[in-house]
Amino acid sequence: MMIRLDFTGRAKAAARALRVAASAAPGVTFAAEAGPHLPFRDASVDELFVGRAIAWRSDIAATLDELWRIGKPGALVHLTLPHASSVIAQSRDPRPRPRLTLNTFNYYDPRLKPADAPPTAFAVERARLRVAGERGADTGLALARGPFAQFVEKLANGSRGSQYRFERWFASLIGGVEEFDVVLAVIKHVERRHPASVLAAQDDAAAAGPTTLRVTSDIAHEAAVVEADAGDPLPNSPTREAAGEPFVSRPDGGV
Repeated sequence: MMIRLDFTGRAKAAARALRVAASAAPGVTFAAEAGPHLPFRDASVDELFVGRAIAWRSDIAATLDELWRIGKPGALVHLTLPHASSVIAQSRDPRPRPRLTLNTFNYYDPRLKPADAPPTAFAVERARLRVAGERGADTGLALARGPFAQFVEKLANGSRGSQYRFERWFASLIGGVEEFDVVLAVIKHVERRHPASVLAAQDDAAAAGPTTLRVTSDIAHEAAVVEADAGDPLPNSPTREAAGEPFVSRPDGGV
């Protein structure tokens, strides 16, 4: 049996995910903070629908470490995050926070991460740049969400290489992209590669396209998509702990 956690409240029914929220409420299975101190055992979860629940936290790195800790090898983590190229996205909340791009997650790639980095490791399974993020009313967003934006997103998301080039060279020409979706796969028990192999690994990572990335979820990926939300409130501290022994990981395990 697969264990899936939903921090958004909007994962589709086909995902069969357990709801996790800041406080107890009808339909909530666990009251816990989407942050660095989750009340779950190591390597006990198969999939996490996090969405925007950690988008405005100042401790995103520590939270990613925690999501990695509770994830089984190959577990999927679904995130939607503000993109560093957009002044609109970065200025939406006055509190300081990390500036993030898809390139940020190279830090967690075992082929590229520094030797003194923590053991947290992910592979990017799927990613999408979005010209306009979630803002509630669509008034005044015809250009940001119309045919022009769709054309730009199609060009930008053609492959991982095109996403990298768009982030580096072209995002500033349209005022930046406001958000990006990324699906991470948990990697555990991976030996560090010799530094001499890092340069070749960087070329391989930049050239990889979405069709070359293996998705380990046992359900159709469209069924796992988190429905659009208006943003998640900042959570409180956890009040419950998961009970029982963790389920056994699926046979294909690692990435």
